[in-house]
Amino acid sequence: MNIKQMLSEIKTQKKLTKNKIKVGVLKDEIIEFLEKRDIEIYTKEIYLTHKGLSHLARESKKKRGAGLSEEDILKIPEILEMPSVIAVEKKKNKLHLLYCKDKEKCDTMIKIVVDTQHIEKGEILTIIKTAGYVKRYNIFNVKEYEFI
Repeated sequence: MNIKQMLSEIKTQKKLTKNKIKVGVLKDEIIEFLEKRDIEIYTKEIYLTHKGLSHLARESKKKRGAGLSEEDILKIPEILEMPSVIAVEKKKNKLHLLYCKDKEKCDTMIKIVVDTQHIEKGEILTIIKTAGYVKRYNIFNVKEYEFI
């Protein structure tokens, strides 16, 4: 199963074939960065769950301009492979992978929030918690992030 199939099942409210799918892998440089900050990692693989996909694709998020388009949701594996910026939110120890949607001006970025310590049915996984659009100045003009 891939993101497109899972998204289709969510839209049609069908019974899910799978609850989670692998969408990427944490790169060694990210793992080293997190380990230096004592942020535990249990799986190198990054998963997207049904709940996570439903959360990032919901209409209320789209109405306020933060929800990803279907086109950008389908690009999540590419974004995880080649983020433009990698940061950690200091207070919550959450990994943020940011991607410039428009390479020319990069005013709006796609932000993917990754939790490396998510517990689901007794298993600890690395998952995408949420994703959305964020203005570049909301990332770089605040002190709550530490960047690679």
